[in-house]
Amino acid sequence: MQQTAIRIENSEKGLTLIEAIIAMLVTMVGLVAIAGMFSIAIKTNAHSRNMTTATTFAQDKLEQLGTLSFQRLVDPAKMHDNPNATSASDVLIAGSIEEDVASAEGDYYFDRIIVAGRDDVEPEGTVTVVRPDGRAETRRPDGSVFEGNPFDKDRVSYSRRWVIMSSNEENPADRRLTVAVRVKSEYARTGQQPELVDLYTVFTNQ
Repeated sequence: MQQTAIRIENSEKGLTLIEAIIAMLVTMVGLVAIAGMFSIAIKTNAHSRNMTTATTFAQDKLEQLGTLSFQRLVDPAKMHDNPNATSASDVLIAGSIEEDVASAEGDYYFDRIIVAGRDDVEPEGTVTVVRPDGRAETRRPDGSVFEGNPFDKDRVSYSRRWVIMSSNEENPADRRLTVAVRVKSEYARTGQQPELVDLYTVFTNQ
């Protein structure tokens, strides 16, 4: 009888060990799944944050261009034939959203933007816009603004380009302008496509 009791006890111990191993495996699978979900959530949040920031910078540039006079934007001396025109509304062009462009008159259609991160040389959220001629404006989260670039000269968070396309009515005042701004995030890792935001608006002399 004693021997039988010992066998039953060993059997119960064996079942307990198997159950413990299964429980550990289930827990490990669950933890791996949760870790994967956190990773996806982090990547999604980063992508969403980059897209939101890029959209804000594109909108800012459109608003800046909108403050310029229509006559200045449509100045025939600054525009040339568009080799890639697709309709009567874009036969003339100045600038590009595909590459950095500057005119012979000294006008440029691109800049770069630096955004301060945590533990940076400037408070987190500080934004510096660097023009092609080296001039820069820095705006801190507290609203203070100063001329200059406090970051490394080669640093860039977002690149921004814009283009002005025009119809070719004989009287420039009658022309229709299409203005586009492209902001590209420079945070993309190797093998990943950078976030791009394109915004368009139409101006008329009215």
